[in-house]
Amino acid sequence: MMNALIDARPEWADQDTFEADREKMLRYGLSAGMTLKELLRITDPDVVLGLWTVAEAKTAEA
Repeated sequence: MMNALIDARPEWADQDTFEADREKMLRYGLSAGMTLKELLRITDPDVVLGLWTVAEAKTAEA
C-alpha cells in the first residue's frame, strides 16, 4: 500500500511528512465519527488518499 501512496504523493516518501499528514487524516476521521480502530484498518490507497483530500480541504477552511 505504501508504494501506491508514494506514487500518488511522492512527498510521503519522507517519513516526517507522511506522519504529519497521517496525523491530520486521523484527526479528521475521528472528528467525522470514525473510530481509531476503523481508521487504522484502512488498507485501500484510494481511501487513504480520499481521507487526506478531505482532511486537507477542512484544514484550508479553518
